Amino acid sequence: MRPFIAIISLFISTLCFSQVTTTVETVIADSGKYEFKLQAKRDTADYSKAFRILSNQVKLNPKNAEYRYFLGYTIDRLNADDGKGMFQLKKEMTIKASEQFEEVNKLEPVYKGELFILDPYAKLSSIWGSLAEAYLNRNLIDSAKWAFSEGRKRGGFIEPILDFNRQLLNSCANNAILVTYGDNITIPIWYLQTIENYRTDVTVVDANLINTIWYPKYLKTERKLKMSFSDAVIDTIEYTQWRPQQVTVTNSVDTTQNFSWVLRPTYMGNYILKGDRILLDIFQQNFYSRPIYFNNNSDSSYNLFLSPYLVDEGLVNRVTKKIFDYNTDVVTVSNNLYYYNIDKIKKEDILKSRDAAIILNGFRWAYFNNVYHLVTQANYDKAKELIKLMSDKFKTDKLPFTSVEIEKYFTDFFQQVDKNYR
Repeated sequence: MRPFIAIISLFISTLCFSQVTTTVETVIADSGKYEFKLQAKRDTADYSKAFRILSNQVKLNPKNAEYRYFLGYTIDRLNADDGKGMFQLKKEMTIKASEQFEEVNKLEPVYKGELFILDPYAKLSSIWGSLAEAYLNRNLIDSAKWAFSEGRKRGGFIEPILDFNRQLLNSCANNAILVTYGDNITIPIWYLQTIENYRTDVTVVDANLINTIWYPKYLKTERKLKMSFSDAVIDTIEYTQWRPQQVTVTNSVDTTQNFSWVLRPTYMGNYILKGDRILLDIFQQNFYSRPIYFNNNSDSSYNLFLSPYLVDEGLVNRVTKKIFDYNTDVVTVSNNLYYYNIDKIKKEDILKSRDAAIILNGFRWAYFNNVYHLVTQANYDKAKELIKLMSDKFKTDKLPFTSVEIEKYFTDFFQQVDKNYR
């Protein structure tokens, strides 16, 4: 079984009152952020109170970047609470949210306040990219291009994240399907394909949005992604009870070719979700005609438990018909690793954005995984070659590790490789 390297999640947003206070001023200072985070935990949220409190806090403290950051998030959630409402986004609300994050970046080019999910630069990409996708869903191409360009002009779609995603797309074969997750991957790829006409042959399927009603229809109609479901059926698909069972894909051109694996429940041990059912259909309809990839280190809860059939190709894992055993099968390092670089990216653009640093560290993890595979087979010569190449290409003074702990993890493992090699 292929090892799964879990990337340590940093900057988890929690609410913590570290000291007792009796002043009304301090209580009010925390209440807007507190109310927002309280609503964010609820299935049915009402952000109106958080909006009122934070608006007042920004009015009283216009130079407080954290107030503006959470006000921007609140306005965005009022615009659409999640991906289900993305297709209904309003331009006016997007502009209002954007203005807050733009001001955050003016006040603190390197934001020092608490982060909820995305940093201000990545959040600007998210809100403008989401509006652009809402236009694309209605086939309003010029409006979508305007939204992407406006987002770039206002501080989103920074080059480090765009360049990473160019290299991610280049890791895929022609006419591929790439299953992604996360705003820092999916939305910049939308930008690249719409504005730069970059690798438009690759069809990106966001594993989160596939659970909505509008997004599968968009993929089928606008992106011409083959599915067996009609629009009417997509409207009715829900999660369903599921037990572990074998599913099979048959080549429609040559029915003697079959691929089978065991699909286990993806939710609560008893169900598969709407998105899983649609993704399974996409897989069944396209597997024999198009290469299919998942993000590197994809979790079984969204890769349909295909992990044993995934071959490491750097930033992506390609689905194959054969179980690849990294303990016995010969590891071939993908050529993709030798092309990855950050040569065109400015150091200051990386250092100002926490999300840029996290995303670009994906290059290191791609190398790390391959070193791990090689060490498993005692191929220390090749492992050391990759370690040196990674260290030369991704120097810490330009691209810092995301934490001291992760840097130590890399260092200790690489030192152990060197020790065994000797």
